[in-house]
Amino acid sequence: MESLGAFVARRKGDWEKLQQLLAQQRSGALELGQLKRLDSLYRRATGDLAYAQSFFPGTDAHRFLNQLCGSAYGSIYQPPRQHWAAVRQFYESGFPGVFRAEKRFVASSAMIFLLGLALGASVVLVQPGGAELLVPARMRQSIAERRMWTDDILSIAPANLVASAIATNNLTVTIFAFASGILAGAGTIFTLVNNGIQIGAIIALCAREHMAMPLLSFIGGHGPMELSVIVIAGGAGLMVGQAVIDPGDLPRRQYLKRRGTQAVKLVLGCAPFLAFTGVIEGFISPGNLFPGPVKIALGLLLAGAFWTYLSLTGRADEVESSASKSGRR
Repeated sequence: MESLGAFVARRKGDWEKLQQLLAQQRSGALELGQLKRLDSLYRRATGDLAYAQSFFPGTDAHRFLNQLCGSAYGSIYQPPRQHWAAVRQFYESGFPGVFRAEKRFVASSAMIFLLGLALGASVVLVQPGGAELLVPARMRQSIAERRMWTDDILSIAPANLVASAIATNNLTVTIFAFASGILAGAGTIFTLVNNGIQIGAIIALCAREHMAMPLLSFIGGHGPMELSVIVIAGGAGLMVGQAVIDPGDLPRRQYLKRRGTQAVKLVLGCAPFLAFTGVIEGFISPGNLFPGPVKIALGLLLAGAFWTYLSLTGRADEVESSASKSGRR
């Protein structure tokens, strides 16, 4: 039988490597390709522990291996995470907290969108011919006929398919408004201005042709919430753009990762609200089942509740935490 010194000298390298991999795992720096190596080293360590327990019980090597294997077992075989609890915590404090911390970017996004809205409306109101460039031909024809282009939408496809298609389109616009911020914010600004110009032009053209109320009847139910989400996604894109342009004292990649994580929280937080908006746009907004004033009231109520949630939820905990930190000083 080999001596304790020879056993330790022969196996020490693997034990140290296992410790390094466990430290990487705890810090979140473990790469996918290292998982197999971690599992292999853990199994060898458990064999070493059995060997030490049989031939070197009570020694430092035995105690070290017992601790090492226990730590590795706890790291590898973690208990299942409470996913729903994490989701609830995110919407109770995480999402609204990030929104309030980054509200200046959301405000900037709203201003850019409103600038595009005003520009599109002004072009059509001042020069009606501008509608030919800014409003699709099918919409112009429907407006000229005093008929909403959305009137027949439910006769073309079932409401559930309409809602699904609308939700997909809204998600595409939202993600693009966020992701294009990587182009130093230029992509986000273009998306916000472009959407604002198109919407402003359509509103102005409908107003000129005395179609304002039918338009409001259609967009009233889903528009306020939908535009709120797009503006927030635009704010997230501006956060990414600012990180690209001005990383401060940190390396650009590190700062971009940090700010990108916060921006992603804003976009993910909006996801269920965006899906709900698609349901409203598919089932309630088209047709005459619901009166126009009811749709408008619903849209304003939902948007008001959404912004109230973002502004107030979790604020008491933030104030308490801030007061606690001040007291410790």
